[in-house]
Amino acid sequence: MNILRLSALASASLLALGVVGAQAADLTYEPAPAPVVEAAPAAFNWTGFYLGVHAGAAITDFDYSSPFVAGTASDDNTGFLGGVQAGYNWQFDNIVIGAQTDFAYTSAKISDGGFENKLEWLGSTTARVGYAFDNLLVYGKGGVAYGSSKITTPVGDDSKWHTGWTAGVGAEYAFTQNITGLVEYNYVDLGSQDYFDNAVSADITSNVIKAGLNYKF
Repeated sequence: MNILRLSALASASLLALGVVGAQAADLTYEPAPAPVVEAAPAAFNWTGFYLGVHAGAAITDFDYSSPFVAGTASDDNTGFLGGVQAGYNWQFDNIVIGAQTDFAYTSAKISDGGFENKLEWLGSTTARVGYAFDNLLVYGKGGVAYGSSKITTPVGDDSKWHTGWTAGVGAEYAFTQNITGLVEYNYVDLGSQDYFDNAVSADITSNVIKAGLNYKF
């Protein structure tokens, strides 16, 4: 009797093990999905040609002297400035060097008793040297400055081109791979020119503060 019970118990155990094994075999193993690794954004490269626009203020000093009048006279005015720029940059590791030309209309002028002197146009051709913190560039610049000035009096007008020098500092930030924004300060010394057959000499300097946008190709 005990032998029959043991045999029945063993048979039932083997049958249960077979069912459990079959169920386990039906289960499939699905590995966990691999984590998604996002690629780091590419570092911004400043090398290339760019075109842009700018606007700001020209805080301009006008100084005068004449061989016919003792002493000097001076006045100043803050006018609007707006124009365009074009240039090219070369990047070497974090160092960025470049060349740029800009040209702008200005409204800076002084007037008194029928006398008016207006700085009509202002431009420069400069070299730039900067340090890039990825998409942020800080730089210094310097070069040649030029501008058109017109003096108007009750007895006549005279216009001259002035040529001098400029130096400045600025910062430029890349919003995308193509669009950058800048803020900049420049000191401009246009030197002196003689007007009305050397009757009066005008010396013009300006502190220019501007902001702009560039499109980098």
